[in-house]
Amino acid sequence: MRQILVFFLFVCILQNLTWQTTDAVAITKRSSSRALFDDELREFIEFLRLQMRCGYADAGIPPLAPYQAEFKEFAINQGDWNVRGNLTDLTVTGLDEFDVVVLSWNNVFQKLTFDFNFGSILMKSAYKMNALTSMFGPPLNFYGDGNMQLEFQNLRAYGSFKLRPSLNGGLHAWAFKFNLELGGAKSKSTGFMNSAFYSKIFDSWIEEFLKVMFEEDNAEAMSAALENLIQPPLNSLLKNISMPELIAIILGLAGDILPKEPIC
Repeated sequence: MRQILVFFLFVCILQNLTWQTTDAVAITKRSSSRALFDDELREFIEFLRLQMRCGYADAGIPPLAPYQAEFKEFAINQGDWNVRGNLTDLTVTGLDEFDVVVLSWNNVFQKLTFDFNFGSILMKSAYKMNALTSMFGPPLNFYGDGNMQLEFQNLRAYGSFKLRPSLNGGLHAWAFKFNLELGGAKSKSTGFMNSAFYSKIFDSWIEEFLKVMFEEDNAEAMSAALENLIQPPLNSLLKNISMPELIAIILGLAGDILPKEPIC
């Protein structure tokens, strides 16, 4: 009788170990599959990095590496400041020079999580501007007409968004959560108040303004602005692609949908 009990206990332990091993193998397979898909997703991002040199005209996306514009107007209303002006011969470099810190896909929630770091984004342009401020007491007017160079240092862009089927059979991106963190900024300009001395003061103000703009208190407004900027062209790209097609594109199984070389 004692031998039978010992044998029964041995069988139970062996069976329990078998179940645990089977579960562990299943978990390992799921983890390996997820890691493989994330690796393919990173390769897809590398393709998009190359495509940035050409843009994507069908979705209204211009070339981004570098980004160039002949003329851009701007208007800034921040506290006691009101600034209006324009940029001429604008060039932005570094948008395609980023490190992928985190890039993962959750198939259950259809959610993409990302974390990119841009070491340096450099903007150069000629500018004209007029500014009105009352932060020093009575309203004061400032003007500028010259050249500017602005560098965003260690810019981190991170967050997530979800995908869901749209009514036309394609995909729709929603539930955006975008965040930006700025390590530092460096401004170098000429022509502010027609004075080299005042231009240096202007550069210090620009750097401080950017620091305040990227602070945590403005995170919600920044996220909403990025959503309005990114969501329309992204959904334009996704509206004719179903989820199986998107996965096939990322895995490189749909060569007829996505070319292997950038389209210029």
